[in-house]
Amino acid sequence: MSSQFVLIDNQFSLASDQQLTLSLLENLLFKEHFRAIRSHLPFWNKQLELIHLKFKLLNEPLPDMLKEDGKELKRQIERTLIKNKLFRGAHIQVYFFRKNQHISLLIKTETTNKPDESLNSNGLTIDIFDKIRKSCSTLSALDFGSAPFWEIVKSAQTPPATDELLLLNAEDCILEAPGKNIYALIGNTLLTPAPKSGAYIDPSQHLLPIICEKMGLEMLAVERLKKEILFQAEELFLVSVLHGIEWVKAFRHKRYFNKTTKQIHQEFNKLQLV
Repeated sequence: MSSQFVLIDNQFSLASDQQLTLSLLENLLFKEHFRAIRSHLPFWNKQLELIHLKFKLLNEPLPDMLKEDGKELKRQIERTLIKNKLFRGAHIQVYFFRKNQHISLLIKTETTNKPDESLNSNGLTIDIFDKIRKSCSTLSALDFGSAPFWEIVKSAQTPPATDELLLLNAEDCILEAPGKNIYALIGNTLLTPAPKSGAYIDPSQHLLPIICEKMGLEMLAVERLKKEILFQAEELFLVSVLHGIEWVKAFRHKRYFNKTTKQIHQEFNKLQLV
């Protein structure tokens, strides 16, 4: 549920009174998603690196709010959370606009359906979406290059039959679910699609190699993750900043355990709050 107030260029307004007008939409550079867990913003530095990259790709000067480790942007996000009394957890959307030779900012917050950090007990069902394919490029690895594909995929989902659909690249290699990285556990090895294949880079990615080293698992980012791997895997899960780790219970007729996924989930929760 969206919160009562939005913040536009340091000024609060009622969310019901501030719609994204045509003028704003025409000048939208991109939108960034964050998650708040109590007073903490997980993966802040990694998300900031990706935002810097986006401004560079768009040939836009870096706004002052993003300098000094994004100190001012973080302050404005925290103000918005406090104004909306979101003290347990929230999803945050930050819109960057070009306005009169400057960067304008809109911050919108909403309550999260998952205020705690427990692993999903029911498990997700997944399948493959093969109507369109992503290319292998820098834009394909970023969310604003992937978003049009994700919207098409989401429109094709038919819950409860399928909770998530996986995107492919031109070589029929698995890339991701919309906004989420996929990981397959085979024996002692954890496999995930590499960014070079066109797979989305989620800011949470850097935690998985750390967790694998701690647990004695081998982590491999591969450029050709075929659907046959999904049938060979013993465990499968999705990971994202917004939703954390989500256990996958089924891909078509294949069923998965979650013993190791539970352990990875526990370590993930600890590290994302560091």
